[in-house]
Amino acid sequence: MTTSYKYRPPKYYRGPLHPHQPPPPDDISSREFIPGPFTQPRLLETYDSVVASDMLALCYTHVIPGEGLKDRGDRMRHWVGDSPYYENRPPKGPKGGHGRLRPIHKPISFKNIPELRKAVIHTHVPDAVENRGYLHSASMLLQSISGHRAEVHKAKMSVQEWGAKKGKHVSLTVELEGEDMYHFMAKLVEIVMPQIKDWPGVSRGSGDSVGNISLGLRPEDLTLFPEVEVNLDMYPPDKIPGCHIQIQTSAVTDKEARLLLSTIGVPFHDKVKKR
Repeated sequence: MTTSYKYRPPKYYRGPLHPHQPPPPDDISSREFIPGPFTQPRLLETYDSVVASDMLALCYTHVIPGEGLKDRGDRMRHWVGDSPYYENRPPKGPKGGHGRLRPIHKPISFKNIPELRKAVIHTHVPDAVENRGYLHSASMLLQSISGHRAEVHKAKMSVQEWGAKKGKHVSLTVELEGEDMYHFMAKLVEIVMPQIKDWPGVSRGSGDSVGNISLGLRPEDLTLFPEVEVNLDMYPPDKIPGCHIQIQTSAVTDKEARLLLSTIGVPFHDKVKKR
């Protein structure tokens, strides 16, 4: 008797017309099959069991049966006039916002509950222009707190005020998704933020109006991560940089993004803004 896991698909894909097609990636006999996940991060379990239902109740928008949603109409501006110059021209962009259209906000339902998508950690190391040791120390620090190797970026132009020279490596970036993102956010919310002294919280004006929230950490704040705190002697105090963290969510407004982050423990301060 032959079982499915003993079958190995062809090593090379020979096109859609070939008689032997590889199985889908979720099939156990596929070469691209990855088992798991076997466990979920605690923050993700909290979201599935508590936060998702609370967000659905807090963001509920009642729609009278039979009426439906109002027609938004054409969001672009048309050319007005009889000039032949206006014929076959694309519509103009909206007023304000540098000609960018904001995403359409749909009522929250069980299909589009806001959730975390990505966490981007970025740091700028201007002293790395003269001493590469600063860049190496910052790279090892970001790798220890995130579990991923940082991507190095070169300066595209010379800026004297920032100490940047064209072609020199001056910044680092780490992008976290999925399970690694939830582990990092859990450490940030449960361990690091409660230990920051005299910190009012994240400013309510830190969003980009489309559901992404940014915050900054000082060099002394990064030493509160458990991976750095237990090996603090490995990082010279003068070579520990600060960083910016951008939390990307599936929400389309900053109000819903702040509500999502508040439910998982991120504090906010200042006056409340609509968007």
